[in-house]
Amino acid sequence: MERLNPGWRFLPSVLLVLTLPADAGAQVPAEPVLTGRVLVGDTALTTGIVVLHHLTDVSQADVDSVSVGADGSFALRLPGVPDPARGEYYYASLMYEGVMYFGPAVELAIQLDSLYEIQAYDTLLAPADGISLALQVRSVFFESDGNAWRVTDAFVLRNDRDRTVVARPGGRVWAYPLPEAIRDVVAGLGELSADVATYENGDLVVRAAMPPGERLYPFIVQYVVDSPYISIPTPGTTETLEVLVREPAPPLDVEGLQVARSVEIAAGTTYRRFAGDSISTPVLRLVEVEESGSPPAHWVAVILAVVLALSGIMVLRGPGRAAAAAGQGRQAILVRVARLDEEFQSSKAPSEGARREYQKRRTELMRRLSSGD
Repeated sequence: MERLNPGWRFLPSVLLVLTLPADAGAQVPAEPVLTGRVLVGDTALTTGIVVLHHLTDVSQADVDSVSVGADGSFALRLPGVPDPARGEYYYASLMYEGVMYFGPAVELAIQLDSLYEIQAYDTLLAPADGISLALQVRSVFFESDGNAWRVTDAFVLRNDRDRTVVARPGGRVWAYPLPEAIRDVVAGLGELSADVATYENGDLVVRAAMPPGERLYPFIVQYVVDSPYISIPTPGTTETLEVLVREPAPPLDVEGLQVARSVEIAAGTTYRRFAGDSISTPVLRLVEVEESGSPPAHWVAVILAVVLALSGIMVLRGPGRAAAAAGQGRQAILVRVARLDEEFQSSKAPSEGARREYQKRRTELMRRLSSGD
C-alpha cells in the first residue's frame, strides 16, 4: 500500500529556543514529546496506531508507536529534540482504511509546543476504469538524444473531493492517454513504485491513493520519440500546460500555446518554453516552422534614413503646414512598418498566430501609406 510522502508539509526552518521567565535568567530545552491528535475529516479518530519516524541525512527508522486515545489524542516521547544541524526530523503516521497518512515534519524545537495533527479521510472507491481528477499542471520536456528525442512527461493532480480516492482490486484511480508511437517507456520514476504508476495500452495508469487536495509530487513518465513534431493527447482541461524544448532545438511551434520566456533549469541548460492556462483542446500539436534569420538591421537603418530624409525634403518643399503634416504622417507609418518588421524578424520561432497578426498589421499600415490616410 502506498505511503504518501510527508515532505509536502515541511515547515520553515527557523530555530527558536524555549526560555524560562526573564527573571530566571536561564534557558531550558523543549520537552521532547510529540503531543497530537488524529482527525478523519473534522471528527476525532478513536482507534488506530500512530507510528513515530526519525529521519536524518544518513538514516531513517521507526522508533516508537502508541495507540490513539478515545478522544483521538496521542503522545510520543522523542529520542531527543530535533537538530536541524544534523538534517534530522521526526514525523508520525497512521494507517486508516488501507491508506497511510502522515503528519507534518517536525524539524524545530518550537514545533513541539504546538498540537500535532494527522489528517485522515474516508475513502471513495473509484470505478474500475478510474475517476476524473483535476489536472493542475502538466510539464512536457523534450531533449535531443542523438537521432531521437527523450520526453519527460510530468502530471500534478488534485483531488477536489472530500474523500481519498482508492482503486478497487485490479482497477485504477486515474488514467490518461500518452502520444502514439512512443517507445522505451518508463513510468513510476523517483518515489513512485511500479504498482503506483504504470504504462498500459497507451495510457499512464495511476493506482496511488489520492487524498483531498493537491499532490505535490508529480506522476512522471519518460519515453522516446523519433521527432519532436508529434501530437500530444490532451483530453479534458489542463489548468496549466507547458512544453519545454531544450536548446539548441529546431524551429517549432506548439499550436494552442503561447511562446513564453525561456527558462534555465540548470547552469548552461536552457529550454525554449511554450505555455498556456485552461487548455481544453483535445490534441496539442508540435509543428515545424520556417527558421527565422537574423534581423536585417542594415535594412532597418536604411529605411529609417530614407524616411527621415524624405520627411525633411517634404517639409522644406511643401506649401506650409499641410505638407509638413502629411510628411510627418508618412514618416510615422514607415517607422512603424520598419519597427514591426524588425520585431517580427527578431523572433526566433514565431507562432502561426503571431505570423498572421504581423501580416495583418503590416498590410493595414501599407494601405494607409499608399492611400495617404
